[in-house]
Amino acid sequence: MTRVKKPRGIRHDRDCNRCKGRGIKCDLNRPRCQSCLQRGETCMYPQRVVWVDDKNSKSSKSPEPKNASPSTINDQGATAEPNPKPTSVNLYGFIDLLGAFYQKLRTSSGDIPEEGVQLISRTLNFARSRIEDTDNKQSIQSHLVALTNLSQVIQSAHPIALFGIATFAMFEVCCGSFGNWHCHLQGARSLLDLHCQDKRAFDDLCCEISGLAEVLAYLVWFDVTGALVRDSPLIFDDWHREILNAEFFGSVGCPADTFELFVYLAKHRDGRDISVVDLSSRAMAQVLHLDAGSSDCSLAATVYRGAGAILAFGRAGGLNKTDLQSSSYHRGVLCSMVDRVCDVIAKIPSTSRFYVHLATPAYLTAMYGSTANQYEIIRRYWRNCQSCEFPRYPDAEAQCEEIWRTSRGVH
Repeated sequence: MTRVKKPRGIRHDRDCNRCKGRGIKCDLNRPRCQSCLQRGETCMYPQRVVWVDDKNSKSSKSPEPKNASPSTINDQGATAEPNPKPTSVNLYGFIDLLGAFYQKLRTSSGDIPEEGVQLISRTLNFARSRIEDTDNKQSIQSHLVALTNLSQVIQSAHPIALFGIATFAMFEVCCGSFGNWHCHLQGARSLLDLHCQDKRAFDDLCCEISGLAEVLAYLVWFDVTGALVRDSPLIFDDWHREILNAEFFGSVGCPADTFELFVYLAKHRDGRDISVVDLSSRAMAQVLHLDAGSSDCSLAATVYRGAGAILAFGRAGGLNKTDLQSSSYHRGVLCSMVDRVCDVIAKIPSTSRFYVHLATPAYLTAMYGSTANQYEIIRRYWRNCQSCEFPRYPDAEAQCEEIWRTSRGVH
């Protein structure tokens, strides 16, 4: 007779503290389980301490908990895709850039003041501890130390302070109110103006401080994307944007000509000196260049181009967040375009390196959403961003919900 094994009990010691307190089953997703994610609460798991020696510290890893189920049920009752698996976090590659610059500072004999070297060291320490754990004491302490050091360097007006400003802007983009990171960019522009007023002077400055061009590239990128979300003026000038090259556009998945359209739309946000024909033509140019490829790069480019076309065509038809006075033709075409972009967003794996970079085009597309399926795809995008190893864009979904509720009469 075959012996029946005794059923194993449920390991409640692995559940997050909030699920354990409520007496409900935890799905064990890290860093936030679905229950806490839907409630908008911080997810807290029991901490395990593992002692390793120096030889094994790089190779030893604690086992990752398995998900309780391959899919979850959202608050509308529809089956959602599983949360993305944890991936390496470097915040757009900026932390790697900051680390490489610090290593150069340690080995070079450049004319960098000691407080500038300390700023990079402490800012890098803050960035790493911030990624590992937002609320621990080390993260909070390193944040205060880095911020104090940054204030000191800013008072001396040394351009190396741009590295610190860009780091805090990076976290504001990912963790602050979506689209409201312009205060850091304004500070960076003011500091930069003290040292260079044109591209040639900036190139000379970049020869003195390695990595400065890469830092400014992130800042001007955030300037344009933030201006589209906030519907506000640009902070940097055209010559600042010349430093964005093919390598940068390739890293975020945005075609260069689509970025030019974003700049054009940001400059002419009031629509006074542009025609409907011009806007429609620019929108059509993006549509004609849509890539039918299935690679992550092609899909990301389609999302960017589609979002640019939607924004241009929406303005051409008199459609915006508060104005629905437009022809049924425009509304029908726009809805089809939003469908196309949403379908592509749904196809891109949440583990793709381009996924978190699609926040701005996803938001611009959401502004013109009009169907339940479109809303759900955008909701799923924001929730996947919140479920990744380093949660991003905490209030973006709420902003979209407000747009749909007030401008489209949506529940």
